Amino acid sequence: MSNSKLKKWTSNNKLVIFFILVALSLLVSTVALATIKKRSCAFIEHEERENQTTKKKINSPEMENKNYYRLPRTIEPDNYRLTLHPNMTNNTFYGSVFITLRVKQATQRITLHTNNLTIHAATLKNSNNQSITILSTDMTLDKRELLIFNLEHEISQGFYKLFILFAGRLDKKIVGFYGSHLKNGGKMVASKFQPTYARQTFPCFDEPDFKATYDITLYKPPSYIALSNMNEISSTFDKNTNMDQVTFATSVPMSTYLACFVVCDFDHKETEINTGGIGKTFTLRSFAQKQELHKIDFAQDIGKRATEFYIKYYEVPFPLPKLDMIGIPDYVSGATEHWGLITYRETSFLVDEDKASASNKISVANTITHELAHMWFGNLVTMKWWDEVWLNEGFASYMQVKALDAIEPTWKVLDHFLTKTLHTVLVTDAKLSSHPIVQTVDTPDQITAIFDAISYNKGASILRMLEGFIGPENFRLGVSDYLKKFEFGNTVTQDLLSSLEPYFRKKYPDLNLSYVMDTWTRQMGYPVLEVKMGDMPNTYFVSQTRFLIDPEAEYTNDSQFNYCWFVPITFKTNTETNEELVWLSDTAQSVKLRGDEGHRWIKLNINQVGYYRVNYSLPMWQTLIEAMKSKSKQLTPADRSNLMDDIFALAESRALPFNMALNLTTYLMVENDLVPWQTAASIFRNLADRLQNTLAYNNLMKYVQRIIRPIYVKQDWNAKNLPVQESLLRTLILALAVRYQLPDAEERVKTMFQVWLNRHGKTDSTPIQQDLRDLVYFNGMKSASMAEWDALWNLYQKEEDVQEKTKLRTALSAPRDTNILRKYLLMAWDETNIRSQDYLTVVAQISANPSGTALVWDDVRSRWPQLVQRFSLNSRYLGGMIPQITASFNTELKLKEMEAFFAQYPEAGAGESARKRALETVRNNIRWNSYHLNQVTTWINNNHRV
Repeated sequence: MSNSKLKKWTSNNKLVIFFILVALSLLVSTVALATIKKRSCAFIEHEERENQTTKKKINSPEMENKNYYRLPRTIEPDNYRLTLHPNMTNNTFYGSVFITLRVKQATQRITLHTNNLTIHAATLKNSNNQSITILSTDMTLDKRELLIFNLEHEISQGFYKLFILFAGRLDKKIVGFYGSHLKNGGKMVASKFQPTYARQTFPCFDEPDFKATYDITLYKPPSYIALSNMNEISSTFDKNTNMDQVTFATSVPMSTYLACFVVCDFDHKETEINTGGIGKTFTLRSFAQKQELHKIDFAQDIGKRATEFYIKYYEVPFPLPKLDMIGIPDYVSGATEHWGLITYRETSFLVDEDKASASNKISVANTITHELAHMWFGNLVTMKWWDEVWLNEGFASYMQVKALDAIEPTWKVLDHFLTKTLHTVLVTDAKLSSHPIVQTVDTPDQITAIFDAISYNKGASILRMLEGFIGPENFRLGVSDYLKKFEFGNTVTQDLLSSLEPYFRKKYPDLNLSYVMDTWTRQMGYPVLEVKMGDMPNTYFVSQTRFLIDPEAEYTNDSQFNYCWFVPITFKTNTETNEELVWLSDTAQSVKLRGDEGHRWIKLNINQVGYYRVNYSLPMWQTLIEAMKSKSKQLTPADRSNLMDDIFALAESRALPFNMALNLTTYLMVENDLVPWQTAASIFRNLADRLQNTLAYNNLMKYVQRIIRPIYVKQDWNAKNLPVQESLLRTLILALAVRYQLPDAEERVKTMFQVWLNRHGKTDSTPIQQDLRDLVYFNGMKSASMAEWDALWNLYQKEEDVQEKTKLRTALSAPRDTNILRKYLLMAWDETNIRSQDYLTVVAQISANPSGTALVWDDVRSRWPQLVQRFSLNSRYLGGMIPQITASFNTELKLKEMEAFFAQYPEAGAGESARKRALETVRNNIRWNSYHLNQVTTWINNNHRV
């Protein structure tokens, strides 16, 4: 290398030289390593080892041991002193970490995690600053992702300092420590560590119960800001690197997945949190790109009020001195609860009041309240292992709606819980491809896969049921006790239940809460309760069986509870609501209910708080249908939604005739509430998908038109500034009217869309009202020409608001022309057109279009190796795409294509369970056609006319 080149390289790599010098100074006492035999080289670069045959995959009988993937418990981290230097010019980063180790048992090996890092150097010293020889270094190629330091001699109990110098890349990923591209061409770096990606940024003990404190130092350009979990305590300019060196306060003890680092050129707004005397006041800051700063007011307002709600609810102070939230352009998930620095995808954070719809705002608010709930439940108290991830995610998914209901009561988000959370997971959990809430997971693929509907939605639903029978205040007190008892610690499900047990015993002294809840958390599925008339007037007998959407499904009885549950039964009649809860134990044959004299009907599971379905005799169902038609005030909107959801699931499982379920939908002509209509929309969408290519499809359109017309005529297309509930109802009804081809609605949408598209950008153009944009853009594009699609594509490319871009991106998938969809699919692959975080969503949207289903299926199969290379098999989003794009398949031919595809690419990674769900769904679709198609077709043909 010439002197000029050497000088230039030295100038560009000052920090590398600095770190090497540090490492060399630390290695003086270990020079003797050079004389150790060749196989014992202490520092072997990761990238070189990838191509060496000496780097081996470790296989042993241990692989059969459930602890094979767990780190040894002989050593624990006490503190990480971590320095990171990201280089946004060449997309690399360098770092060093001093880990204070607590050796609990004599050992000759130090084992921790690393992945996709180059290890440059490592040293170990004891508490007397004496060096300990590292004999050799191993990095496993298997799914354990381990970094193992083999020591020359055994070390005894005590404290040690492990120093590691390392490097990695910022590009080609959106997990770990990575670069994000801004619209203006700028760059930033951010981190995303949940669940097992911290090891891609620094060597660490990357398991949730290895909590430690952190001392973080980040290098940044002088014009940028650096953020981490804790407050900044110093910033000095480093002449060697021409960078600022920012140091943060020592953190509280926390898990690796909660650490967070951001370097960006953003601005912020801030507000003070009123703690009400529960802990010290602190500042909430919201960060965004400077040109987007006006879009963070909504998040800041929700964040402030939700945080104050949680402090009061939990009665536990927020344990950090500050709380930051930031929207990041490239983000793989909706948000992550990094402690003190919550990171969001921009669509989950930014709200432009001129462009965002009511549903956009509710979605953003739900995400914010979800992540803020984690600051206590998940961060302060963390599950011991990912088996118990529902303790984090299920709880936050329920608390988000409790918080929103408290701070925005007119939104009635607790009512929406049924359709947004409960109903969807009841479908998933009625299949053999489901799994228990508490499920053993070992590998990183299994860990990321368990972040699914069962952990989130079922977990939340079970907690809602628990609160229902224990009482809201008892629930709150138990949760508060739990947080106080286990703060900064790690727990299992039993710890939460033990905290709630004393309050449960106040109401049910003869029952054991842990046993009751084990029947719901430790076996998959749920029961259907069969209600039969008793031998005495006004009495009923209730029994249970496991509910499966396929009644002929064969399964092994591998449950200690024999797939029976300890069921809390609530019920009402047309004359009273029973105040006493009745328990049906998992071992009882049945339980007796007694109604008041003279009642006409009985309805179990008041407001569908219980996680189960209910089936009645046909005469009882008929009486309930008549009560719905007569608008009985005893049946709440939640009750009516529940009855609809149950009866169609029961019909599909052949527990009652499909005609009975279809008969119930006729009551909708007198329905005026949002939640039942949300359930109806889901039911009709399912029917439309199943009848898509049949002669009954057009008659289904006519039937829904007839049912929806009474409420449609009450809607005002031009109304503005409607209350949230009214706005959501109007949008839903108008969307249904267009979807099912009501002529007036179709004509209005076509006209609105054409006028908007032709006048867009002109001085006399009028934007479409925010709440109507989704339905107008999407339905307006259904019959679009290539020229119209190109025009909308150009608008999409120029649009800077993330919520508006999402609406336009969805609309681009709507055309019926397969040539257009093929073009969109091709263009979406290019990251300059569609960010990687959005690509899989675009693919799913195109496949949801009947004209695009086969197109996407062919493309995914042919492009699978590239998809894996781009997203990795560890991506649960890639795995989850398969059930989405195959959801409408209903023939043996398609089933065989799926089986052949899976056989061709047997490695599924985090998508293994998703493949099982996909296959089961298609088999159920085939059975649906065999058992129900003729009956449904006949009913539709006989009832579609006005």
